[in-house]
Parts: sequence; C-alpha cells; structure tokens
Amino acid sequence: MASRLLCSKNLTFPFRTPRVSSFERSNHPPPAFFSTHIIGDTPILVRDFIRWALYDAKHGYFFQRSESVGVLDKSIKFNQLQGRKAYMQHLDKIYKQNDMSWFTPAELFKPWYAHGIAEAIMRTTNLSVPLKIYEIGGGSGTCAKGIMDYILLNAPSRVYENMTYISVEISASLAKKQLETVGEVQSHLSKFRVECRDAADQNGWGDVEQQPCWVIMLEVLDNLPHDLIYSENQVSPWMEVWVEKQQDR
Repeated sequence: MASRLLCSKNLTFPFRTPRVSSFERSNHPPPAFFSTHIIGDTPILVRDFIRWALYDAKHGYFFQRSESVGVLDKSIKFNQLQGRKAYMQHLDKIYKQNDMSWFTPAELFKPWYAHGIAEAIMRTTNLSVPLKIYEIGGGSGTCAKGIMDYILLNAPSRVYENMTYISVEISASLAKKQLETVGEVQSHLSKFRVECRDAADQNGWGDVEQQPCWVIMLEVLDNLPHDLIYSENQVSPWMEVWVEKQQDR
C-alpha cells in the first residue's frame, strides 16, 4: 500500500487560492483509482483525496465494496454479557466471523439505538403536521427500519400512516440494501424511499420546503471531504495540506 506524504504549502491567513486547482474544477481530471492510487504526478488537496477514495463511482470505497457496512443477523443480547471486557470479546468474535470492515452503532446496538432516536423525535415533533424524516447516508437501513418500527408500535396510527422517510444515499449498492432492510416490514415501503445521489450537491435538493422535517446524519460528518490546514506554532503562517506521491511509494 502506498504511503502518503503531506506536502504543506504556505497559506496566507485565513485562506488563499491554491496554486493547483482542485480536481472538481479541472477540465481534464486525471483518472481516479481506488485508495492511494488516486494520486498521480501532481499533488492533490486532502479534500479531493478523501472524496475520490470514498465516493468515486467506479473505484471509491463505498462503491467498490458493496458490503462495506456490516449487518448483524440478530441483535446482541447485552444482558448476557458480563461487563465491558465480555462485550469487547464478543465484538471481536463478531468481526472475525463476518470479515467486515466495520459495524455502525445503529447496527451493534439495534434496535435500541434507533429506538432512542425515534423516542426523541416523538417527544419533540409537532404532531399536527405529517412527520418527515431525512437520513443522510443510511448505510444498511438498520436505523431507518428501527425508527419506523418504533413509530409503528408506539405513535398514534395517523402519525405512522402519514409519515415520510427519505434516505439520501450516494452508494447504489447500499441504497438497494436499505430497501431490502426496511422492506422486511411490508407496510414501511409505502412511506420509505431512497434517493441515490450526493447529499452535498445542493442541486439535488430542489426548492426549499417550508414544512418542518428531521435530518439524521449518523456516521456522516467524519466521512465528508474536508480541507486540512496546519501551523507549526502560534506565530508560524497557516499552511494548506496536500497529498503527493513519494518516489516509488
């Protein structure tokens, strides 16, 4: 696996126009490859490295690995675990058995994690208007199903019957998985839909709606493309961080 060299360039506080334009603005972007193979002869901004490593339609992590988000066959029986050590051992066993990169908290603590979110929504929402929920990056759909299960069982029937749950998911394979997960309860499907698009693209949202809604973003903020700036100490100039190849690595 290729290593990365963080190449810092002087940055006039607070920001300056980069000497090398980011690829999203380039007329001739170089081909993107999975992970560290993204980087060609020209250094790229950290935001571009993250964006293509995770979200490139052909080679990105969430596209290349359709099973990147793990799904448990059944809930963990926490009342049968003797403390934190037993939980960590059980978690280690789960990862080895499933050969997964990671499980989300909504998956590990299902259905309680999603039920807690649903309870918070029900306590504070205005029930005089139809309930509308957006989830950004819904993963396997476990959170969506858990929330809808809870509302079906605990909310007034009119709330469940009139609700809308919209998942905005950039990965086509995960969007399909969400429909399968939520569809385990047939009545959920008429209230649930997946929009396979980039939630960060403002054009995908259309016109502003005045109706109140809930927006859920679990495991999203740490996966968003972002810039990285650095200063050696309090008097040194700010620098922007770039990623470049280092000889044969």
